Amino acid sequence: MLKAVALVFILLGMIVFSGACQSKKTQNEQEALNGIEELHRKDIAASKARDFETLLSLWTEDGVLLLPGTKPIIGLDALKVYMDEQAKISQTYKIIKYEHKWEEIKVIGDWAFEWGYFDIEAEMIKDGEIIREQGKLLRILRKQKDGSWKAARAIGQNDEPSDEE
Repeated sequence: MLKAVALVFILLGMIVFSGACQSKKTQNEQEALNGIEELHRKDIAASKARDFETLLSLWTEDGVLLLPGTKPIIGLDALKVYMDEQAKISQTYKIIKYEHKWEEIKVIGDWAFEWGYFDIEAEMIKDGEIIREQGKLLRILRKQKDGSWKAARAIGQNDEPSDEE
């Protein structure tokens, strides 16, 4: 009988401990998701404002950007050159809409990956033509020492225009 009572207490202790660990994991995951959502907000706001300095600050030192038809853009120096080029091009249009829709975000410790879609509309300053780009994104994120999240790797692909457009 004493062994049965001891076993019950051990099992109850394991259940309570397991629940506490699960609660901590859920809290850590929620904190990570909140930090990643903050990265998303900064990314969208900076993109809409054409604030390429802020966009560059959202990358890790060893960040890698993979885009169709170009060599990999590796490291902050190369990303800065790319951002400077984009800043010049951005003077020819104004952004009407810039959105991401993330389908999946997975956090594994200090790393996370996410994939989803982007939707951009811009008006050309010269003639008022509306340009729309849609596509897919895959990003690997890394948690920073201060708790913020930055992009470490990203790949983007524009969808081909449909015949209906």
